[in-house]
Amino acid sequence: MSRITTVLIAILVFSTVFTSSVMAQDHSRNWDNGNVVSVTEVHIKDGMFNAYINDLNNVWRKFLDEQKKDGSVISYGMYGNSSPRAGEPDLYLTVTYANWAAFDRGEEYFNAIRDKVIGSADDMRSAGIKRGELREIGSQYNLQEIKFRD
Repeated sequence: MSRITTVLIAILVFSTVFTSSVMAQDHSRNWDNGNVVSVTEVHIKDGMFNAYINDLNNVWRKFLDEQKKDGSVISYGMYGNSSPRAGEPDLYLTVTYANWAAFDRGEEYFNAIRDKVIGSADDMRSAGIKRGELREIGSQYNLQEIKFRD
Protein backbone atom coordinates (compact mmCIF):
# COMPACT_ATOMS: atom_id res chain seq x y z
CA MET A 1 0.00 0.00 0.00
CA SER A 2 1.29 3.43 -0.82
CA ARG A 3 1.74 6.06 1.83
CA ILE A 4 -1.03 8.22 0.30
CA THR A 5 -3.49 5.32 0.40
CA THR A 6 -2.64 4.66 4.05
CA VAL A 7 -3.19 8.33 4.94
CA LEU A 8 -6.52 8.42 3.09
CA ILE A 9 -7.73 5.28 4.87
CA ALA A 10 -6.69 6.76 8.24
CA ILE A 11 -8.58 9.96 7.48
CA LEU A 12 -11.66 7.99 6.42
CA VAL A 13 -11.59 5.87 9.60
CA PHE A 14 -11.04 8.93 11.82
CA SER A 15 -13.85 10.90 10.19
CA THR A 16 -16.24 7.95 10.49
CA VAL A 17 -15.50 7.51 14.20
CA PHE A 18 -15.66 11.27 14.87
CA THR A 19 -18.96 11.67 12.97
CA SER A 20 -20.52 8.77 14.88
CA SER A 21 -19.60 10.26 18.26
CA VAL A 22 -20.96 13.68 17.29
CA MET A 23 -24.26 12.19 16.15
CA ALA A 24 -24.54 10.24 19.40
CA GLN A 25 -24.35 13.35 21.58
CA ASP A 26 -27.40 14.32 23.60
CA HIS A 27 -28.77 17.62 22.32
CA SER A 28 -31.83 17.77 24.56
CA ARG A 29 -32.33 20.95 26.52
CA ASN A 30 -31.95 20.17 30.21
CA TRP A 31 -31.57 23.77 31.33
CA ASP A 32 -33.57 26.96 31.67
CA ASN A 33 -32.76 30.64 31.57
CA GLY A 34 -32.54 32.17 35.01
CA ASN A 35 -32.10 35.70 36.28
CA VAL A 36 -30.30 38.48 34.45
CA VAL A 37 -27.38 40.09 36.29
CA SER A 38 -26.20 43.53 35.23
CA VAL A 39 -22.57 44.26 36.16
CA THR A 40 -20.93 47.68 36.22
CA GLU A 41 -17.19 48.09 36.70
CA VAL A 42 -16.30 51.28 38.57
CA HIS A 43 -12.90 52.99 38.73
CA ILE A 44 -13.01 55.23 41.81
CA LYS A 45 -10.83 58.31 41.77
CA ASP A 46 -8.08 58.51 44.38
CA GLY A 47 -9.34 59.46 47.83
CA MET A 48 -13.01 59.29 46.78
CA PHE A 49 -14.01 55.78 47.90
CA ASN A 50 -16.06 56.83 50.94
CA ALA A 51 -17.68 59.74 49.11
CA TYR A 52 -18.69 57.45 46.25
CA ILE A 53 -20.13 54.76 48.55
CA ASN A 54 -22.10 57.49 50.35
CA ASP A 55 -23.41 58.70 46.99
CA LEU A 56 -24.49 55.15 46.09
CA ASN A 57 -26.30 54.91 49.41
CA ASN A 58 -28.19 58.12 48.74
CA VAL A 59 -29.33 57.52 45.15
CA TRP A 60 -28.45 54.15 43.61
CA ARG A 61 -29.62 52.13 46.61
CA LYS A 62 -32.91 54.04 46.95
CA PHE A 63 -33.60 53.74 43.23
CA LEU A 64 -33.11 49.98 43.36
CA ASP A 65 -35.11 49.57 46.57
CA GLU A 66 -38.06 51.14 44.75
CA GLN A 67 -37.69 48.59 41.96
CA LYS A 68 -37.46 45.75 44.48
CA LYS A 69 -40.89 46.71 45.80
CA ASP A 70 -42.56 45.70 42.53
CA GLY A 71 -40.29 42.72 41.86
CA SER A 72 -38.35 44.18 38.93
CA VAL A 73 -35.13 43.92 40.90
CA ILE A 74 -34.43 40.83 42.95
CA SER A 75 -31.21 42.00 44.59
CA TYR A 76 -28.19 44.24 44.21
CA GLY A 77 -24.68 44.28 45.57
CA MET A 78 -21.32 45.99 45.72
CA TYR A 79 -18.07 44.04 45.52
CA GLY A 80 -14.73 45.66 46.22
CA ASN A 81 -11.68 44.54 44.29
CA SER A 82 -9.20 44.20 47.15
CA SER A 83 -6.11 44.15 44.90
CA PRO A 84 -6.91 45.75 41.56
CA ARG A 85 -4.16 45.59 38.96
CA ALA A 86 -3.54 48.45 36.58
CA GLY A 87 -6.69 49.14 34.60
CA GLU A 88 -8.95 46.94 36.73
CA PRO A 89 -11.96 48.40 38.53
CA ASP A 90 -12.01 49.17 42.24
CA LEU A 91 -15.66 48.23 42.62
CA TYR A 92 -18.21 46.01 40.90
CA LEU A 93 -21.89 46.91 41.15
CA THR A 94 -24.40 44.17 40.42
CA VAL A 95 -28.15 44.23 39.98
CA THR A 96 -30.11 40.99 39.62
CA TYR A 97 -33.33 41.16 37.62
CA ALA A 98 -35.96 38.43 37.36
CA ASN A 99 -35.73 38.49 33.56
CA TRP A 100 -35.14 40.74 30.56
CA ALA A 101 -38.60 42.29 30.89
CA ALA A 102 -37.32 44.47 33.76
CA PHE A 103 -35.40 46.49 31.17
CA ASP A 104 -38.61 47.32 29.27
CA ARG A 105 -40.51 49.17 31.98
CA GLY A 106 -40.79 52.38 30.00
CA GLU A 107 -39.80 55.97 30.55
CA GLU A 108 -42.77 56.81 32.78
CA TYR A 109 -41.85 54.03 35.22
CA PHE A 110 -38.26 55.21 35.64
CA ASN A 111 -39.23 58.88 35.72
CA ALA A 112 -41.68 58.19 38.57
CA ILE A 113 -38.91 56.52 40.57
CA ARG A 114 -36.53 59.36 39.74
CA ASP A 115 -39.05 61.95 40.92
CA LYS A 116 -39.56 60.08 44.18
CA VAL A 117 -35.87 59.43 44.92
CA ILE A 118 -33.98 62.45 43.62
CA GLY A 119 -36.40 64.99 42.21
CA SER A 120 -36.52 66.43 38.72
CA ALA A 121 -34.54 65.55 35.62
CA ASP A 122 -32.36 68.61 36.31
CA ASP A 123 -31.63 67.34 39.83
CA MET A 124 -30.64 63.98 38.41
CA ARG A 125 -28.40 65.58 35.78
CA SER A 126 -26.65 67.69 38.45
CA ALA A 127 -26.12 64.63 40.64
CA GLY A 128 -24.66 62.77 37.66
CA ILE A 129 -22.19 65.56 36.99
CA LYS A 130 -21.08 65.58 40.65
CA ARG A 131 -20.80 61.78 40.60
CA GLY A 132 -18.40 62.11 37.67
CA GLU A 133 -15.95 63.80 40.05
CA LEU A 134 -15.88 60.62 42.18
CA ARG A 135 -15.54 57.83 39.63
CA GLU A 136 -15.30 56.63 36.07
CA ILE A 137 -17.46 53.83 34.75
CA GLY A 138 -15.61 51.02 33.00
CA SER A 139 -17.36 48.13 31.33
CA GLN A 140 -21.03 47.42 31.75
CA TYR A 141 -22.46 44.07 30.77
CA ASN A 142 -25.38 41.74 31.38
CA LEU A 143 -25.12 38.06 32.20
CA GLN A 144 -27.91 35.50 31.76
CA GLU A 145 -28.02 32.85 34.45
CA ILE A 146 -28.34 29.29 33.16
CA LYS A 147 -29.93 26.78 35.54
CA PHE A 148 -29.96 23.02 35.28
CA ARG A 149 -33.35 21.36 35.36
CA ASP A 150 -33.78 18.81 38.14
